[in-house]
Amino acid sequence: MFDEFSGNPPALVKRRVTVRQIAEKARLSVATVDRVINGRTTVRRGTALRVQSAAQALGYQFTVPIRVRTEEAPEAIKCVFLLQRRASSFYQHLAQELEQAGQRDPLPGVQVAIEHMDDYLEPAKVADTLRTLGEQVHAVAVVATESNPVSDAIDFLAERQIPVVALLSDLSSPRLAGYAGINNRMAGRTAAWAIARCADRPGRLGVLIGSHGYIGQEEREIGFRSYFREKGIEFTVLEPAVCLDDPEIAYNQTLELLQTTGDLVGIYNVGGGAGGVLRAIEEIKPSRKLAYVCHELTPVTRAGLSAGTIDLVLAHDVPGLARSTLKMLADLKKTPSARKQSVVVPFNIYTSENI
Repeated sequence: MFDEFSGNPPALVKRRVTVRQIAEKARLSVATVDRVINGRTTVRRGTALRVQSAAQALGYQFTVPIRVRTEEAPEAIKCVFLLQRRASSFYQHLAQELEQAGQRDPLPGVQVAIEHMDDYLEPAKVADTLRTLGEQVHAVAVVATESNPVSDAIDFLAERQIPVVALLSDLSSPRLAGYAGINNRMAGRTAAWAIARCADRPGRLGVLIGSHGYIGQEEREIGFRSYFREKGIEFTVLEPAVCLDDPEIAYNQTLELLQTTGDLVGIYNVGGGAGGVLRAIEEIKPSRKLAYVCHELTPVTRAGLSAGTIDLVLAHDVPGLARSTLKMLADLKKTPSARKQSVVVPFNIYTSENI
């Protein structure tokens, strides 16, 4: 069934205005506008209004009515989650929980899709993917580092009423719709508290960070350092070594720390690559116990806790994060907000005694 939407479509007055110009002004794809103005299909009323408004603004006058669908069911809200490395056990777990959240606690009319960025932390590729997704989905949650290309892509999607939520690590874009994750500064201070108690004496502390572009990881490092400054505890926190959340790089960075840093009493791994740190410690076998705190409970870190090499793991409540983020995306799409929204989920603390 369809209605005829008066106001004149196809057979337009002959002026040098192209379908592409109408599409750009309507912020729709060329294919969609072509189908509408040539009457090849029925369309939603909102789409018809956008095409008609854009065409008339450019000087077109329609001679045939646009066919508009009637009695159509509400369109499903398509939510996509753009995650980092597919090979990461943490991101595999997160993807699984996101898919299950859409099935186990279904929100009416909400669909979930998962995409991975295997080109680690390449802002231009993340930005291009975000722009491409804007043609296919209604809301996006993204794990990304701070960069101008990503901010520009968020602006691009915001102009098209597609909310973008920063997942795990916040972003500073003014058009960002929300953030979902833990309080990263608090997590860093908790890591410092644990190391201060697990280290057998004051000394030097190594820090490994995935990328300074991750605001969340920067906040963890800031919280870690601030704890020792405020408490006046006699530990020296070294400058962070960048490991790109890669186990092999983290392994080499840790070997260098262990072999060249005198009086090293602890390591805080701010991001990923925890298995590489674990392997280096187990290979070198320091003469005295080394305090080691890291993030996310995975098969590797669980084994490290069990063996006593890792003292503490700080982990996202992944099922809770998945449910909260999905609900936030659906809510933002249904009821846009002028103010940035935040969902701060608690983090779990694991030791060898509660895994």
